[in-house]
Amino acid sequence: MNRIVESVSAALVIAILGALALVPAESAASPPATGSGSYVVTGAVVTGVRTAGGNTFVSETETVTATGTFVGTLVHDLVVTFRADGSLTFRGSGTFTGSLGGLSGTLEYTVEGQGSVVTGQLSGSFPITRGTGDLAGVRGHVTIEGAPATGGTYTVQFK
Repeated sequence: MNRIVESVSAALVIAILGALALVPAESAASPPATGSGSYVVTGAVVTGVRTAGGNTFVSETETVTATGTFVGTLVHDLVVTFRADGSLTFRGSGTFTGSLGGLSGTLEYTVEGQGSVVTGQLSGSFPITRGTGDLAGVRGHVTIEGAPATGGTYTVQFK
């Protein structure tokens, strides 16, 4: 009886290993593509302002033009929190329309970051969460550096 169990167990292990060999391994997949470029804020429409606890909260719709690996327009709705010391944080969601690495369509994202109106610096990041057209299925991550309400540079990894 032990020989039968051992034979069945060995056959099961061989079958499982054979089936696993047919499944593509994520680690063997190609690495993400990388790129970079610049962006310029081309417009902002303030949709609300309120103050609380010494902070000013500005809601706005911002339009940005990107060049480089991204070529197109980003439009996002942001809430920017300005603190008395000049620091700021921002968070919002948006849509990119254009091309990324030569693929055309739209991408959805949620951006967040921080900066300072005193130093004139800003940094942030956003994951690429959903796409349409040739960009359907594209996922990635973008990091931005720049000046508040002006523009700057970005780096992107995508797959």
